[in-house]
Amino acid sequence: MIIRIILFSLLMFLTGIVSFAQEDAQVVLKNLQDKFKSIDNLSAEITQSVNGNVMLKGKVYFKKENYLRFEFKNILIISDGETSWNYNEKENKVIITDFANEGNKILSMRQIIYEYPEDCELSTLEFEGKKVLQLIPKEDTFGFNSIKLFLDGENLITKAIMDDPATGKIQFDISKYQINKNLPDSHFTFSPPEGSQVLDLR
Repeated sequence: MIIRIILFSLLMFLTGIVSFAQEDAQVVLKNLQDKFKSIDNLSAEITQSVNGNVMLKGKVYFKKENYLRFEFKNILIISDGETSWNYNEKENKVIITDFANEGNKILSMRQIIYEYPEDCELSTLEFEGKKVLQLIPKEDTFGFNSIKLFLDGENLITKAIMDDPATGKIQFDISKYQINKNLPDSHFTFSPPEGSQVLDLR
């Protein structure tokens, strides 16, 4: 459930927003993709809420191509692009999976920025002076009704909201970016602590 919420965390559903021309959506998407191309690695603070209730607060780290690290209280999720580790410190339990499975692939920045848009209708919205890229699936294959990505003046995602038919509105607020700070590959590997329960699903 935690992984699924985080996947859908970089997404959004919002009301009271004004729509713009379809051509604008392609421009906004290209600017987002160009920004992503310029980033080798980043870190940021992240807050995840569900239906307005804050559930998780912590930090996210990313390094190309699919190195990921999420740090929350008692929860650590790490991927080196091949293997993913989900460690629950409170339960002292580690779940190991292949990054390629569908549950992990949605964590991929590349999937959200490059692959999803190809299978979605795109539109541009504006809310409180910020551009919003809205993605609505062309077919009922993704399990969400819409995703909205809020972008700042530097084309960084500052908020993501997903309208999930099962869970409701899942929102992630992202702030305090640190870009291209030479994060080492070792930051994206994990060794289960001694005595921990390990469930290897690869």
